[in-house]
Amino acid sequence: MPNQIKEYHRKRMQRFWLVVMIVIIGIFLLAALMHIGAGDAEWGGMSVSNATPMMMMEHNIPKDEQGVVVDWCEDPAYAAGVRAGDLLKAINNQRIKNLSDFLKVTKKTSLAPGALLDILRNGQPLYITMENKIGIHDQLKKSLNIDPGTTGTTAGNTSTTDVPLSAGVGKSVHIPVAVNNTQAIIPAAFANRSPAETAEAGVNVAPKGIPNMSLPTPKEQGAAHKELVEGHWLGLELIPLTVELATEYRVPPDIKGVLVDEICLEAAESGILAGDMVVAIEDESTPDLTAFSEATRNVKNRSKAKVLVSRRGKLMTFIITSDRTLGFSQNEAAQPITPGALSPHRSRNKPCTTCHIIMLTGGQLPTDAGDILPNPPPIAKGAVAPHEYRGKCKTCHIILKK
Repeated sequence: MPNQIKEYHRKRMQRFWLVVMIVIIGIFLLAALMHIGAGDAEWGGMSVSNATPMMMMEHNIPKDEQGVVVDWCEDPAYAAGVRAGDLLKAINNQRIKNLSDFLKVTKKTSLAPGALLDILRNGQPLYITMENKIGIHDQLKKSLNIDPGTTGTTAGNTSTTDVPLSAGVGKSVHIPVAVNNTQAIIPAAFANRSPAETAEAGVNVAPKGIPNMSLPTPKEQGAAHKELVEGHWLGLELIPLTVELATEYRVPPDIKGVLVDEICLEAAESGILAGDMVVAIEDESTPDLTAFSEATRNVKNRSKAKVLVSRRGKLMTFIITSDRTLGFSQNEAAQPITPGALSPHRSRNKPCTTCHIIMLTGGQLPTDAGDILPNPPPIAKGAVAPHEYRGKCKTCHIILKK
């Protein structure tokens, strides 16, 4: 009997460890499958991911094309001409259909002799030879003794001057800046770089007509404490009310709140419309964006909240819900402006620096890509498409009845 008991316990332990080993192996296999089939991968300074329908729509990639999409890139890929949004179809004539192919091909591909990349950009084929050459940042650091991690001053002698900044009609603000007297930078060295990347390399290239200069950093200008001009929460885009907007949307003078500029996501489902005034959240008044932000923080851990709005002077209550917690609003100040820029709006009887920070480069894309994707606004049934054909409108937009 004792021997039978020992044998029973021995077999039981064997079964236990067998189950443990199977579980461990399963976890490793699952992790490997997740790594191959999802997420992203990096090689040659580029990060790529599988092409999803949304990404293909955003980057104008035909539906029948296969490859991986470049999410971002740096040298040597950037120096060779690769750009974010490119569809990488092949490396050295070896087809790339997904991340699994990408990992297999790049594992045995050396950049020493150069690699031929088959790229599709905006529907057009492009062939790029990528070599493992020293990048522009390292070239600058080596030749000009510039630390790529710093921004602001450049090498050489500087002097201080006042640059006028537009602050509305009849007003201007002057801030001291350091004017660079050194002309050692060769413009051709930055031909492949965006203004933001040029500034990142420690070299300020001023807009045309303005001398090279060094401005206070965004932190020194108090960027985090500027007056708010836009808020976002669960598909609500909100802006402060101005006299012109109050007149256009017939907002009574005794109504204090923030104006709904655009809706999507949960906000669209709630029944709130663009042009509504949000005056309270759960009985906490929201006379401005700062108060609105604080009100959303008080309900951030809930799954629904009561929103009081004024629509053409009539008070209405809506319930906004989320499959997750509501979270709190994300806010923006005004976009950066360059020294001496014309005011982008009517005078508001305050200095530009109340809302804006002053930057030479890198503060904003020339074209606002955020208005393209990924949050398309609702459109009326039968409305003229706001962009080129991308398939059925209802795939991305909420269709409103006329």
